[in-house]
Amino acid sequence: MLDGGAMRRVYFAFFLLGACGDNGTNPGSDAGLDAAQKPDVGQGIDAAKDSPVDAPKTDVGNFTWPDCTSQPNGVPTKTIMDLWTANPSTPTQVWLPGVYVTAVSQGACASGVACEFIIQQDLTYSTLQAGAQHAIRAWIGSSASKYFLQLAVGDQVNALAWAFRESEGGQNELIIHVDDVEPGCALKIGSGMPTPITGVQLGDIGSIAAYEDTYGPLLLQVANVTGTPKAPNQTFGLGNTFFDGGASDAAIVSLSPYYMDGGNFTGLEAGVKTKFASVSGVFNEYFNPDASAVKYLEIGARNQADYP
Repeated sequence: MLDGGAMRRVYFAFFLLGACGDNGTNPGSDAGLDAAQKPDVGQGIDAAKDSPVDAPKTDVGNFTWPDCTSQPNGVPTKTIMDLWTANPSTPTQVWLPGVYVTAVSQGACASGVACEFIIQQDLTYSTLQAGAQHAIRAWIGSSASKYFLQLAVGDQVNALAWAFRESEGGQNELIIHVDDVEPGCALKIGSGMPTPITGVQLGDIGSIAAYEDTYGPLLLQVANVTGTPKAPNQTFGLGNTFFDGGASDAAIVSLSPYYMDGGNFTGLEAGVKTKFASVSGVFNEYFNPDASAVKYLEIGARNQADYP
């Protein structure tokens, strides 16, 4: 058990589509991770941090769930960059004022279903290096998702959550977390339109270390890439030329519908190799414990405008 009464959390993976599809290990004509390997959040997948073993703090006394209308006494103000610098190994409660939501799983959280969202310190950055360690993923347990139903891309929020680097079972990701054991909130205080970092190449983000240690889940854009769409709820590999069939010059980076409304692509034709003038979304990683803790790199599109 983690120190300080924190809970352990375990990913649950359910294969909804039968046998796994391509997983990025073979840069062939259909390289990329299928939804069979990353089922959607609506099925309770990615409820990774949704299995408390300790008594919830919410059971103590006359506990009132926080609403982020004011900063709780004793909780330190932090920037996202502060969290990357501190890199806490056990859950640490933090107050994050004025950050921007860049993506929400399935397009919106649903009551009783684990969800996640991405926050970024500023609306955009001039380069990938300028934005490095300025974004973080928030995991919301099913017991707490009802407090985040209105959260949307473009919201500027004050957030209360618990930050730590998740290392369970081979994971290695700095996250913030909210559930019954670690209560928190996000209150909209303004709005803005996050815009992706341009000039990014697939090779720039083609390693697990690029996500886990260097950049984090930044909103970014890659130009002139190729891929072959599959079913609307399936990811597919991206490549640098029309002829490489979805293979990048580093590890495979897939385009994912995880942050699309309902977890489905729109406007793509399955099985047709397509050249995209650009692809935008949040850089992210999927951890698959049922495949010897294999990790996959993704760009998570949020709407059809992200892949014109």
